[in-house]
Amino acid sequence: MDALVRELNGLGYQPVFLPGTGPQPPELYSYSQSQRRLVRRGPLADYLPKTADVPVIEADLANIDYQYTSGKNVSATASFLQNSLKCIGIDALPKLDLGFAGSNDFSFAFTGVKSRRVDPSKIDTLISGLNVGAIPTDIVQAGRIHIVYEYAYANELVMSRNDRREFKSDVSGKIGEFIDIGTKGSVSLASKSTISFKGAEGQRAAFAYKAGYLSREDELSKWEFHPEEMHRGDEDAQAYIPARGVVLIAD
Repeated sequence: MDALVRELNGLGYQPVFLPGTGPQPPELYSYSQSQRRLVRRGPLADYLPKTADVPVIEADLANIDYQYTSGKNVSATASFLQNSLKCIGIDALPKLDLGFAGSNDFSFAFTGVKSRRVDPSKIDTLISGLNVGAIPTDIVQAGRIHIVYEYAYANELVMSRNDRREFKSDVSGKIGEFIDIGTKGSVSLASKSTISFKGAEGQRAAFAYKAGYLSREDELSKWEFHPEEMHRGDEDAQAYIPARGVVLIAD
């Protein structure tokens, strides 16, 4: 997943595998770097004294393209594809035979990418009454809680030979003989060099998010929300990403 992770980090996103579909911001998370454990704590509204009406904005995003090369390692290609399919809600790959492609050098793209987000500036007002009493004190004191203000979703993954040449064998009308993704989506031949995977109709699987971490000086101080952070040696602030270079799996 390295290519995808780098691409998403560069856009300010944390790649993530979430149980279920259809998450909506803003949501509260905690993250332990030593254990590399991400816990989805639920809607931010559950931790506020009263219901707040925060408009959720939906938008179309550009396709996310990345390349993958595994040489002759077929199992590595299968593993990479399986992880990519999880991003669109397909978590099973009972059968995969890419021998017809004649290559292990592929390019991938998430298409139909959309986002749901709340304006980060709205969160500053919301958290004035934040009560995190249900979260273990050590996690709060260690500054390991953050608020997701944007989720990115996709419903299609397309896979092509990286050289754009046609697949070695013609699989028109029989792609199901080579690839089985179970019942949570569909697979089809988009062209003689491209395969399309689609998640189940009506499902939204989030594969990445943008967030800001929370901090305060002590229990009597007000909460502060930080969608950006400074790293030693950097001249400019960067988007806050809980774990750069990895895909997190939420409990």
